[in-house]
Amino acid sequence: MSGLREAFDEIVADVPAYGDLDRAIAQAERERRRRYGVVAGIAATAAVVAVIVGMLAVTRDTDTAPPVSPTPITPTPTPPKTQSPQTWVDTAMTPTKGNGWVVPNPLDPVRDGWFQIVADHLRPSPRHAEWGQGAFELPAEGSLYSAGGAIGVMEASRAAGLLANGCAYLHPTPDPDRDESCHTTQTRGPNGEPVHVTSFQSLCTTWDADSAAPGVYYNNCGDYNVTVVVERNDGRIGYIDVQGRDYVEAMPFALADLVAAAADPRLALPDAAYDVPSNQTVAAVVADHFPTWRADADQQVIPLPELGYASASGKLAPFTVGVVVRPASGAPTCGEDPWTRSCSERRVYGADDPTIVYVHVRDDDEWADCCPRNTRAVSRTFVYVGPRHTVIVSQSRLIPDGEPTIGAELDQALIDLALDPRLQS
Repeated sequence: MSGLREAFDEIVADVPAYGDLDRAIAQAERERRRRYGVVAGIAATAAVVAVIVGMLAVTRDTDTAPPVSPTPITPTPTPPKTQSPQTWVDTAMTPTKGNGWVVPNPLDPVRDGWFQIVADHLRPSPRHAEWGQGAFELPAEGSLYSAGGAIGVMEASRAAGLLANGCAYLHPTPDPDRDESCHTTQTRGPNGEPVHVTSFQSLCTTWDADSAAPGVYYNNCGDYNVTVVVERNDGRIGYIDVQGRDYVEAMPFALADLVAAAADPRLALPDAAYDVPSNQTVAAVVADHFPTWRADADQQVIPLPELGYASASGKLAPFTVGVVVRPASGAPTCGEDPWTRSCSERRVYGADDPTIVYVHVRDDDEWADCCPRNTRAVSRTFVYVGPRHTVIVSQSRLIPDGEPTIGAELDQALIDLALDPRLQS
């Protein structure tokens, strides 16, 4: 364009403002022949001038006019994936031996070894109790009641209340119908660790007027609870809890042996156990999904929470809804029982499509043995094996005769709860 402007200036520079236009055109033609060797007629020269003038006019208008933005290209929106029974794909699973879902837990082999710690330290030697890993019991001679308890490990960040005041933390609500007492003492462990020993005693009066005078306390109506907590040098909190029927003084184990067991470095869990969210976090996530959900009263505070395990259960009228979070492991297997209706792998939409949620459907239509009569018990259990944690969500309800069973809408909401990324953090 700049070259065109120079050529135009040279051509029209000598054109008079007022004069004979034919002479001016002829002069311009002579100049063009002399400079460029172009042979053309007057009409061609005039045409060149007209084109150049037009181009300059367009250029000046373009320079002064605001730029015109190109028309933006609007991408075609991707239809969102909606989760519903119309998008679920279920693949039936073959039931195996068990009851409901059998969900593998990577911490189980470690906890199975905890009883050996108890056996190595406590005298007399207790036996392994069937009701829990690391659980033990010692039958009392001449009594129907045994002494027993459990051993475990906590992280220090969740033990502040226990370390500050063991009595208030472990036994916060006194029973007005019992004579209760509690005290906490401090001592040192085998390597100088701080040790807190909380001893709780509860006595009740006789309910049999023939066995003792009214108002007299006696031991087979009394309970004791001794909890030994060790602030270990590795930053973990080891504990051992003993309960029994009788007075505290009747506890069969020496205090030094309990301290040694709780301080044992074998009482440990992999780092994955410490990454599981707290019970309070799980309850908060459930409440976000279901604002009308109300946690059970006994779920609010668990005195000695199991490390690597978090749970929340409560009422979502008329259903009972609960959640359990544990470190992730393999896929569950479906246990066969008389009330199992189906087990399936359900392909749903989630963070990483396709996502599999395992669904167990149970329906006991022979609930006439329980009250109220003419009801049946129905439940759904969803298992999601996430990148870090396994989430187990359950819903159940006693349904009176004639009322509809659990619907797909609640199933969908509970699957969304199981997939909540906060339960993986």
